[in-house]
Amino acid sequence: FFQFKTMTINFQSLRCSECGSTGFDRTGPNQYTCQHCKAVSVVEDDVSERLDHMLDQVKDAAAARMAAEQSVRNQQLIRNGAIALAAVALFFFLAVFLGVFSRHDHTPTFERPVIDRTIPLDGLKMTDVRQVLVGSGSSVRTKLLVVARNETGKPLSGPRIGARLYDGDNNLGERSESLPVSVLQPGESAPVLFDLPGDRTVTRQDLTPDRLSEPRDSVAGEVLRFTKVRLVAQGDDVRLVGRVRNPLKEQTLAGVQVLVMLYDASGKVIGFGRAYVQGSELKPGEQSAVEVRLERFGGKTAIAAWDYRIEYNVLKAGSGRTAVLVPERVVRTVGGPEGLSDELRQSVEDLLAEDAERFDLAQIELLPLTAARDNTQDLIYLTELVNRSTDVIAVSPALVLTQFDGNRSGSRIVVGRELMYLYPGERLPVSMYPRDLDRVTQIKTEWKPMRRAALPGPRVPLEVKVTGTQAKTSSMVVNFSRRYVYPYADVSGTVTNPGKTIVRKVKLWVSLRDRDGKLTGFKVVDNLPPLPPGESVPFQVNIEQWGRNFTSVTTLYQTQ
Repeated sequence: FFQFKTMTINFQSLRCSECGSTGFDRTGPNQYTCQHCKAVSVVEDDVSERLDHMLDQVKDAAAARMAAEQSVRNQQLIRNGAIALAAVALFFFLAVFLGVFSRHDHTPTFERPVIDRTIPLDGLKMTDVRQVLVGSGSSVRTKLLVVARNETGKPLSGPRIGARLYDGDNNLGERSESLPVSVLQPGESAPVLFDLPGDRTVTRQDLTPDRLSEPRDSVAGEVLRFTKVRLVAQGDDVRLVGRVRNPLKEQTLAGVQVLVMLYDASGKVIGFGRAYVQGSELKPGEQSAVEVRLERFGGKTAIAAWDYRIEYNVLKAGSGRTAVLVPERVVRTVGGPEGLSDELRQSVEDLLAEDAERFDLAQIELLPLTAARDNTQDLIYLTELVNRSTDVIAVSPALVLTQFDGNRSGSRIVVGRELMYLYPGERLPVSMYPRDLDRVTQIKTEWKPMRRAALPGPRVPLEVKVTGTQAKTSSMVVNFSRRYVYPYADVSGTVTNPGKTIVRKVKLWVSLRDRDGKLTGFKVVDNLPPLPPGESVPFQVNIEQWGRNFTSVTTLYQTQ
């Protein structure tokens, strides 16, 4: 049931006497309902006609008011559009005026070159296509080698080649790879490798270059060469290391990358690699280094020649990087890589160091071997690596020891692989077993070319204190039948960081020495936590005594 309020209508202002609303709906003969409070009023016939006429006048007035407001808004939009068009016209007028003035003043203008995107695809020739084995051992993989040569007469921007593979008439799928260059100059060649399905035989392939085009933005430039470069081989690894300097006086180089290719005696490509120099930008006069690890697929085929090319961009204000086009930029060298010891890995800095940066090997010494017995009475030899210099630090010192018993050689041992710096007067303890020999009559040393550093050097200084030593004995049973009794020392101490930065990866060598100062046992502590500034950490270690009774304890530490 609906309940209606009765109301009266104020005919002077056409408002509901209940709520004051001005909205009414005619809901029946002579009956009107307030749109807001739903109050109902019934009027006489003549009043009804007069009220309908008045309501129509109110609606017409409201519609006229809304139309006027919309007209005002439309006029405002037209006015704003006219102002915007005038501003654009003024801008173009000024641009044309300034351009004419600049040309009249003989100031050079830069125009974006027209890019040719219709270069015929047959201008990219496939000069060498063959299947090769990449990798060694269990990681060897079969790949498709393609060497592409640019015979279009124009520089090509990032050429890409598609390959459709077949086994007889069976389509094995498609591959797509980019050549390892940003720009392939006219007459240049570059290789690319395609992955092949490992479980299927590929009998043929269709090779098709993608759309060829010139670089979008480029300038002519000069050939960039290494100030120092070395191609080295260590075991199965071949790598090129080089140092490059920005020779330009006013421009910054960016995106400097190197492509290296290896050749056999017949001129076939047997390996290549690409890498960027360290640092994304080279300002005028700055230099940086690069290491290119080469992927070989010629097996044990000897390297008869190699070449490299350096491509780079220049930074322009407001236009980002611009490719530099350099004709005849390939630098070729006849001959193979330098053979280095596989055990003595050398960093880029080690390989590129100048003679003045080298540590004098006459200032470093390996002490004579001292025979001793371990806790099971097996023969063991003790020695030490000593920096005899008084003011020069040996950077990452290392050597390979080859044991001999007369004319018979034994195992090879790398010494110092874990050491970053050896300061003047410091001693690195070394122990070795004659595993393949009954004894060791002599050893042959092969020193790593080391760099030098001046004091105080880069190592973060620490304070190491030995707070307690105690000689003890222990025993062990071997094969449930033989018991061995051996002496050892319980050494405790603290390591303190007196600096202002956190020190991480602390390694500590704790050595026992007899009354003559000779090494009689040592142990490495490599589980120390990071040290915040001003804090200390205790250490405690049990060291087996292999030689004579110890009378003193010394330490050597390393930080990173």
